[in-house]
Amino acid sequence: MESNHSIQKSNLLRALLVLIFMAIPLQWATAQLTLSTTRTNLGTVIKQIQSQSKYQFFYNDKLSATQVEAVNVKDASLEQVLNSLLSGTSISYKVEDNIVYLSEKNAQQTNQQQVGQEHTITGQVIDTKGEMLIGVSILQKGTSNGTITDMDGNYTLKVSGEQPVLVFSYIGYKTLEIPGNKPTLNVTMSDDTQVIDEVVVTALGIKREKKMLGYAVQEIKSDQLNKTGDPSVTSALQGKVAGLQMNTAGTGLGGSTKITIRGNSSLSDNNQPLWIIDGVPFSDNNSSDASYYGGVDRGGASVDINPDDIETISVLKGPNAAALYGSRAGNGVILITTKKGSKKEGFGVRYSGNFTWSTVAETLKMQERYGQGTDGVYNKAASSSWGSELDGHMVEAWNGEQRAYSKYGNKLKDYFNTGFAHNHNVSISNVTDKSHFRASFGSSNNKGLFPNEKLDKINIDLNAGAEMNQYLSMEGKVSLSRTKAEDRPYFGSYGVIAQLIGIPHNVSLDDLKNYSTENSAHVNWAGPNPGLENPYYVQDQRHNSDERWRAFGYYNAKINFTDWLHFSAKYAFDYYRTRVQSTDLSNGIGKTIENITDDRMSRSEENFFESNAEFILAGDNRIGENFRIGYTVGANFMYQKFETLSAETKDMVNKNQWIFNAANILNSAAEAGHERATNSVFASAQLAWKEYLSMDLTARNDWSSTLPSSNRSFFYPSANLSFIITDFLRSLDKTLPSWLTFAKVRLSAAQVGKDTEPYNLYNTLSYAFSNGVLNITKSDIKKNDQLKPEISSSYEAGLDMKFLNNRLGFDFTYYNSRTKNQIMKVPAPAPWSGGKMINSGLIVNQGFEFMLYSTPVQTKDFTFDLNINLSRNVSKVKELADGVDYLFFNGDLHLSIRRQRQMCIRDSFFNGDANFPINVGTRVGHRLGEIYAKNLYKRDENGNMIVNKQGRPTKVSGEDAFQYTLDHPIGNIEPDLLMSVSPSFTYKGFTLSALFDMKFGGDIVSVSEAMATSTGLAARTANRGNAENGWKIVAPGVTADGTVNSTAMNAQRYYTSMSGMAEEFVYDASFIKLKELSLGYSFPKSILKKTPLTSLNVAFVARNLAYLMKHTPGTSPEGGYDTSMFSQAIDYMSVPYTRTFGLSINLGF
Repeated sequence: MESNHSIQKSNLLRALLVLIFMAIPLQWATAQLTLSTTRTNLGTVIKQIQSQSKYQFFYNDKLSATQVEAVNVKDASLEQVLNSLLSGTSISYKVEDNIVYLSEKNAQQTNQQQVGQEHTITGQVIDTKGEMLIGVSILQKGTSNGTITDMDGNYTLKVSGEQPVLVFSYIGYKTLEIPGNKPTLNVTMSDDTQVIDEVVVTALGIKREKKMLGYAVQEIKSDQLNKTGDPSVTSALQGKVAGLQMNTAGTGLGGSTKITIRGNSSLSDNNQPLWIIDGVPFSDNNSSDASYYGGVDRGGASVDINPDDIETISVLKGPNAAALYGSRAGNGVILITTKKGSKKEGFGVRYSGNFTWSTVAETLKMQERYGQGTDGVYNKAASSSWGSELDGHMVEAWNGEQRAYSKYGNKLKDYFNTGFAHNHNVSISNVTDKSHFRASFGSSNNKGLFPNEKLDKINIDLNAGAEMNQYLSMEGKVSLSRTKAEDRPYFGSYGVIAQLIGIPHNVSLDDLKNYSTENSAHVNWAGPNPGLENPYYVQDQRHNSDERWRAFGYYNAKINFTDWLHFSAKYAFDYYRTRVQSTDLSNGIGKTIENITDDRMSRSEENFFESNAEFILAGDNRIGENFRIGYTVGANFMYQKFETLSAETKDMVNKNQWIFNAANILNSAAEAGHERATNSVFASAQLAWKEYLSMDLTARNDWSSTLPSSNRSFFYPSANLSFIITDFLRSLDKTLPSWLTFAKVRLSAAQVGKDTEPYNLYNTLSYAFSNGVLNITKSDIKKNDQLKPEISSSYEAGLDMKFLNNRLGFDFTYYNSRTKNQIMKVPAPAPWSGGKMINSGLIVNQGFEFMLYSTPVQTKDFTFDLNINLSRNVSKVKELADGVDYLFFNGDLHLSIRRQRQMCIRDSFFNGDANFPINVGTRVGHRLGEIYAKNLYKRDENGNMIVNKQGRPTKVSGEDAFQYTLDHPIGNIEPDLLMSVSPSFTYKGFTLSALFDMKFGGDIVSVSEAMATSTGLAARTANRGNAENGWKIVAPGVTADGTVNSTAMNAQRYYTSMSGMAEEFVYDASFIKLKELSLGYSFPKSILKKTPLTSLNVAFVARNLAYLMKHTPGTSPEGGYDTSMFSQAIDYMSVPYTRTFGLSINLGF
């Protein structure tokens, strides 16, 4: 009996709990509201109503600024509140289910008798994707007569008057005014990307109203990010964010990319922003060993991101915006929010795919008149193109066969294949009021221009979240990826491009495809020798592959103590493993395949792991009617581990097959790695007065393991202020001009810093096994156990304005940033040949960003949008270390000082960077990134070159020559202005959009052209005289006495000596490029009703269509063999730039 009694009590308790939980939504539904407000704006009161109920409001943005009288009610119904609130205004409301629709009426005309015959207008309202819009407000202008669209986007409205005008308004879309002179009026509404009440994601994933922010944040939505199906997130970002500069290595599929925001601020080239995906720090390490001699660029880890999974990207541009992230965010933050499904979608399946083809667009400009030979005479054994004119007569070719002495194609185009890529993405999502779930699968397959060049990628993304009850919600995400590349092109002077540039026109590529004979593994049109090889042998000589598996994600629990205070705990992780394999058959010169013994094969593996545990307590309180405070207190604990292992074997039993060479004796083996940790605490406060005055304060303290204990702790504060002028004036009942919609000024100041890489405090030993011997080496750089973090202090000021109901607007920002305590190397006495680490130097960055957005034309069916981004940054070096006059960036960081030039430093000789004819660096008081020629022509006071008695230009020489080159830089890598223009045209279901990417200023040295000049193939060498004058030309310049030169010299000698003079090959790197073009069509719902599809969009897409303006000789002005500041100055054997065409399709079920 006792047991039965217990069961009855238990059942009674369960029944009571059920009744309690049933009562909760019932209370929400009846919405007993308690409000006590003074005179304020309508938007403020709406937010209070939404916080106390489940009602959602739909209204035109401009209504939020309407002044309403004080409301003082307790446990009132929604109807009572709205009647009291809206009395005396020109606003009416309608309630359907849990949605409140507000519309505007004209009080002066409400009771006026309408003129003309009454008639009915029907129609449907959709967006540019063909999706039906529910709850769109349709109002007859000048009256209170209106309606809203139903669940299918349909509406019916009776109108009267001779020329009625219908006003269509919907949150997040541009308001339309359309004449109502037709019985059927179907309308397409376009997104309003500049909604005043737009919410953006800021630091720590906190969502804020953009209008209340006191610093610059630019958000890119998914439909703006990747209209052309670019598989690379970084490439898709280019040109879309003001102040963001992209440097991409010209090294083939998936080449390294470096992003800088507001310019370079570090002398150690530590200028990359922090990547955050759904709150998870994401490592974007670039992996490249490309250099002058050769190497392979394996690109950056950001290629692992699937662009189709991205919902928005917020770019936090300066320390002011990113201070809450501490030392890792000194260069800004790229904050990615991935898709979780949309509440209006419910359950849905979506597919997107594209198919693209890529071809070589343009190559280095060549002369097409002369062939192989020397001094105007054909010679089949010559290694250059100083022969006679290509006249088609028969000659004995290099291989002993008879060939017409003619031009055989364009080697730099004919060698390459047509690249092909196809990308496919499928996602399944289900969203309810209490939960969300999304799973996606992505596959990307890319074939490059080079034979066998491939880059394939698979992405799987899972995220889900649920409100367990009113107090607890949980969310999690796991993203998996596999990126595999095969036969990435070998770069440098031993790579394919270098060989193609030197082949004479009369040599056919078809004859070179058979590069082996019975007696020699490697035959070529000349040589072969280590610098002159057959491009087809080079392609097959080396093979490589790399494969990266990656997993990142997070688990998050959120506890809601009240409706204004919550606590969240998150654990985030990022792990990847990369395996690299490469083989090198050796150059095979003078040997058969069987006799090759210096071939080798290597394998390496690197593992990276990072974890972050984060705890945040956040609240948002209203104090009285006018003051609101939001606050955040938190802590973060970061741990990171990186390790590598490599091994190599030589003289393989079976060439290129690792599995059959496992028994070979290892030639070398090595391992390396590091660990690091950063612990942090942080806090922020957001203070707002009457929704028009806002102040944000943040503070963070980091403790870094890479710094000495005495300097390990460092503090980062920030403050910013936002003042909305228009809302302030409206609160005073001031009448504003009808053309002015919004105006805001903002100010901010912040300090943030950067720590150093691991093992820069104490000298360490490294171990490597080579040829049976264990080698122990000690770094030749003197470490410093007193290092401090680099500190960047910045301020910015901005003005945001919008006009004509958001049809025109701009954001303007001026910033100034000072980065001191630069962590850098300077020369040191023996035995420290690599220098020593110190804190010194000061860089000042200042500039502006300007964003213009407009809708010049907007009608019922047609919309023309035009957005412009404009930015300028100047980086100046104010201080270097004591006694240091200048600094060079050649490969790794190299510094030189007066009288110690011999220290410009050994690493550059190992990778060949010393062979380039320039240095890149800076001087105190000058801009960062100056380009210095190693040799300069001697000139008179008028700038004329001085020639000697033989008519040959002379060079500056003597003890002062080096200083002269420093005092006369030939250019600078920094642009003067970055700009992009994005026009978009929408007509019914058609959308045509484009992106013009522009850079003005900056310089680049074409070493590729210099090398082609030395062999007689560059276009400029067409001017070489003729047989009658002995193949001589007159060099421009004057003699020592100022007489114009008239002495002719041998053309071949002139151009060969010219090839080492960088000033001859420096070009303005300005360009205007049509980067993206897309023409798409969204099928209307009326056509799709009889199909299982809910949406269908098809588009023609194109990328990098053409340079509309550039100055380089056929090569890309965006060159660089890697992403360092040094290589930005150099066009060197880059893969020819390509243009891409294709088709894309997006559909939903």
